Amino acid sequence: MSRPGEPPYVALFGPGARYEGDFVFEGRVRIDGHFVGRIYSEEQLEIGPDGLVEGELDVARALVSGTVRGALRAREQLTLKRGGRIEGKLDVGILVLEPGACIAGEVIIHGTEMP
Repeated sequence: MSRPGEPPYVALFGPGARYEGDFVFEGRVRIDGHFVGRIYSEEQLEIGPDGLVEGELDVARALVSGTVRGALRAREQLTLKRGGRIEGKLDVGILVLEPGACIAGEVIIHGTEMP
């Protein structure tokens, strides 16, 4: 699933997987299943088209093609892909929106990377 030049995934939550709790990671993680809880990382989180994350997320970078319900903080950048959906509070350094993406909730965009 990784493209040439991208680091490999350190974890992959596949379709049908469900996880509840706190998740802290280094590296690049992709969620195609259902996650409920808190996520923290100094690196990149990807949520696939069938992925659903409910809770609080605090990551450096996020790429969302699925759904996030709750609070998402992306200190560097959030890319919300076509079909991606954020429902809740969004606090980002830089926001990249593709046509067909949806945000329903409070949005704060800093315009630069946050500490």
